[in-house]
Amino acid sequence: MNIGVLKEVKQHERRVALLPIHAQTLSGLGHSVYVEFGAGEGAGFTDVEYQASGAKLVVKDEVLSRSRLLLKVKAPLRSEYDDYAPHHILFTYLHFDENIPAEDLSDLVGRGFTGIAYEWVGSAGQYPLLEPMSRLTGYLFAQKSLELCATEKGIFCPRNESILPGGRALIIGCGNIGLSAFKYLSDLGIPLTLVVTKGSEDFNRKANQRFGTAGVDYLRTTGSDLVVMDNKDPYRTKDAIASVLAETDIVLNCAVRRAELSKTKMEYLIDRAMVRVMQRGSIVCDCTACDQDMIETCTSSASLYHSYREHDVVHYNCDHIPAMVANTATRLLTARTFVYVRQIADLGSVQAASADDNLRNGICCCASHLTHELSARKKGLPYRRLGDVLETLPTAA
Repeated sequence: MNIGVLKEVKQHERRVALLPIHAQTLSGLGHSVYVEFGAGEGAGFTDVEYQASGAKLVVKDEVLSRSRLLLKVKAPLRSEYDDYAPHHILFTYLHFDENIPAEDLSDLVGRGFTGIAYEWVGSAGQYPLLEPMSRLTGYLFAQKSLELCATEKGIFCPRNESILPGGRALIIGCGNIGLSAFKYLSDLGIPLTLVVTKGSEDFNRKANQRFGTAGVDYLRTTGSDLVVMDNKDPYRTKDAIASVLAETDIVLNCAVRRAELSKTKMEYLIDRAMVRVMQRGSIVCDCTACDQDMIETCTSSASLYHSYREHDVVHYNCDHIPAMVANTATRLLTARTFVYVRQIADLGSVQAASADDNLRNGICCCASHLTHELSARKKGLPYRRLGDVLETLPTAA
């Protein structure tokens, strides 16, 4: 198969979708690898390294014209929509269910390519290509929030020794992102309030599993306070959060909205009035980068460095913060994605790839049809079952 590696065009995005060593492996298996000039430079991988690994360095138009399988990291920007054609298989983060407007999604899907989303490859609730970036995201938002709190509020939050007064943080959600933020901040002795969906036993079980420990009571050893989300009475949870905001220096939202907590049931977990009670210069971050979803005043940004103030509270909501450490992020991501890159290339067709349940779950569009039910429902667009679409394609597609 002809495989193309595209250079990211999103602002400040420096990751790359394939390492030189992986290009060498694919070339050795008889595949042709076309890498856009400069694709790996931002992550520390030079054109010379790719060339030495058997890849062909070409301009973008040649990557697109020669390649069947296209590899990148970030979801296509509007300016990239015309790059894709029906013969292409695009393997990247797609995020069809998030901030993309419905009309843009419809236009993108209409290009006719097959889109396999990193974030949906997997099964039984396990998404191995999303996990490493989610974990890294939590650490980086925790790190960035401490920096902002120091520069914007003048508070040094860590309590490395007893003379330091420190600061307080609130973490909403303790999945992969939230557990990373918890680990980073609690290791620095920062008092935490955690908002979780279940109780202390469930939190400790997840933390022990994540950090490779056994029987550790993380809540007791860190002195963290716990607020359990009440989906039957979400305003009770909202009141509990409101009661601590005036004394909280950093808020990190690490939770995505679930079906049981619809907008009609509760529009925001933290609304504008709640933000107003926070002290001047305090920090609010939505680590999920979902626009005005759980927090009314949070809107995502493509910039790694942009922050803004609402009611004199500093907001930072970068939607691709792993790009801040592009080399680390690229190594973590490609260690997971390459298994599937090789599998797609070896199988040679969309039909063959769809026979693998993990890959099948990641196919979000095909032949101008939106085949991801959640995205279709959230955007109010027509949905078609992937199996029905594949039946209409030529066998070798």
